This record gives sequence, C-alpha cells and structure tokens, in this order.
Amino acid sequence: MKKRMRLLVISLSLLMLLGGCGKKEGTAKDNTENQNTESDKKDAEGAADTAETNPELITVTKEDYNVKDYITLGEYKGIQYTVKKLEVMDADIDTAIQKELQANATEQEIEDRDVVKNGDIVNIDYEGLKDGVAFDGGTAKGTDLEIGSGSFIPGFEEGLIGATVGKQVDVKTTFPEDYSSKELAGQEVVFKVTVNSIKEKVVPELTEDYVKETLKFDTIDAYKKDTRKKLQDKNEAAMEDEKVNNVFQKVIDNAEIKSYPQNLIDFYKAEFKNMYIQYASYYGMDFADFIAGSGITEEEFDAKASNYAEAMAKQELVLNSIIEAEKLKLSEDEYQKGVEKLAKDYGYATSEEFLATAKEEQIRESLLWKKAVDIVLDEAVEI
Repeated sequence: MKKRMRLLVISLSLLMLLGGCGKKEGTAKDNTENQNTESDKKDAEGAADTAETNPELITVTKEDYNVKDYITLGEYKGIQYTVKKLEVMDADIDTAIQKELQANATEQEIEDRDVVKNGDIVNIDYEGLKDGVAFDGGTAKGTDLEIGSGSFIPGFEEGLIGATVGKQVDVKTTFPEDYSSKELAGQEVVFKVTVNSIKEKVVPELTEDYVKETLKFDTIDAYKKDTRKKLQDKNEAAMEDEKVNNVFQKVIDNAEIKSYPQNLIDFYKAEFKNMYIQYASYYGMDFADFIAGSGITEEEFDAKASNYAEAMAKQELVLNSIIEAEKLKLSEDEYQKGVEKLAKDYGYATSEEFLATAKEEQIRESLLWKKAVDIVLDEAVEI
C-alpha cells in the first residue's frame, strides 16, 4: 500500500528526519484496549483523507522569530558516536524465510474433525451478555478467530477449546480492569458462541517449484541471496537511524535553550492534536470520544502534547541555528530534486501529485533542515 503523508496536517518536518508512528480498536478483542497512534497503524493516507475537511482540525501558522533570542548553539561538528554493528547470520535468513512462508500460508477447512483445538482457525457467531443483557459491541456473526492468537480478551479463546462445530457453548470470562470501556472494565460476562467451522493453516514447503512458481526466483539459493540482501539493507538503515539519533541528540544536548517562541509551541501542540483528530475521523469518531476510548484523561493528553511540542520546538531551534551558522540556502535545483525524491519515497507517481498534497513552504523548510542534518552527520566521528 502506498505510503503517504498529508503535509497540510502532519508536517513533513522533523517527523521525517528523526521520528516515526496505532492499533485498531474492536470490541470483544483484547487489542481494543491498546488503541493508540504510535505503531501498527492503519494506513496514514486513509486517516488524512477522511480528516482533510474535519472542522475539529486546528490551524496554527508559524510566525517568524529570531532564533538567536531563544538558543545558544553548542558544538555540532565533530560529534563522536558509536553504532552497534548489525550482521546478517544464516539463522536470520532462516527466520525471515519461515516468516514469509507463514505469511503465505493458506487456510483449509477441516472436515474430519469437529472439535476445536489450540491453533485452529474457527469461524464463530457470538453474543456477549452482562447480567443476562447483551452489551453494545459484544455481538458478531461470521468472525474468524485463531485460537491462541490472543486477539480476544483473556479467557475467550481458551473457552472455545473443546467446543464442537454447530453447538453453542457458553464462555464465561472477565474483561481486564483497564479495558477501554468503563462499563465493561473488570466485569464478568458470558459469551454465547457457536462454532460454524474449523480451519487450519497450511504453510507451504520451501521447494524449488515453490520459489519458481510463487516467489519468481530461479532457485532456492537465489531466493536466499535476495533475502540476505534485504536483511542487510534493513540493518544498514537501522544503523544509519541509530547514528542520526545518537549524533543529533548530542547536538541538542550541547545547545542551551533560553526559552521557546510561544507560537512555535502552539504550532506543535496543534500538530500533535491534529494527528489524533485525523485518526478519530478515520474511525468515525470525534476527538473527545477517541481520547476517552484510549484510556487517558484530557489532562494527560495535554501533558503529552506539551512534551511533544517542546521536543519538536527544541529540535527546530537547533536546526535553524545550524542553518544560520552555516548560512545555508536552498537552490531551486535542490528544491526540485528534493521534491522528486520525496514524491518517490512516499509512493507518488509524479512530483505534481505529491505537490498537490503538500505546502511548498514546509517542503523547503524540511529540505533545509535535511541539509543541516547532513552537515552534522558528515562531520561526525565514529569511535
């Protein structure tokens, strides 16, 4: 799926240079209580698309400021750093191949057994009752569930082991104390479940025919070589990320922050809140309900927003100080090439398509920041 980022709401800025991102919410499932916008998110494109005209979105425009009024830049050249060396071992290749084989597994209905075992994939209808009354979101039909996956709340999947296809079974369980729904948290419930069918995963074998027909490699050896290269590339990227984070953090630590431009803090607070508004919109919720479902209070959210804003503002002040110290400029040629690279990196077919979703001012700002980071990295010394 195409990776995209709407710069109108989530700035390309430091998130692209130094950072990164949720789990979906269901009802009877355990993963409902872990809803957040930090990792495993649904595609950001969908969130941004649905939120683009959301009236809840906050608009704060950055104002110009004199960077010297707020920061004294410390040492930023010749920064010493260490990076943990990552190597690809044969065991890593075997593990990666097994994961891919598992990912390409097919499901096959079991016809010679009608009793559920751990590891089975069952298709179920269920109704959740609390004190004999069905509760909201606790009923579904035709749901596939892998027994032992931990997808549903504790006790649910275990309660289906030994169940028989076509017969209803009562599963008694208790919602976790920290469950997102306050009405259900810590409450004992009964799920009336009917198993419609049982399936099992069939993992393909690694054979010459399989790699040729399915993976389009000439031989198993060629497939393993390609896997090794992908793992090496991943390691190189991880080591580069570690270098960037280690080096730039030292540059930040070396700087003295006198104070922050209030407008800059307001800008990044708005950016932080808008990210949550986007996801709320994507899931058909307003911001208040989304936050309430995540299990944090408004005060806790505001504290997170303030911490985010201060961290981002500090990074921006450091970068802009380096830009000023180095008298960095962005030529038109650098801008055009930068746009082309960003369009490619984020999966756009053309630069024009990318520019239709982005603000030129933010792109130029980000590319200048990238030049500042490159200077710091080029001057860094590995020890």
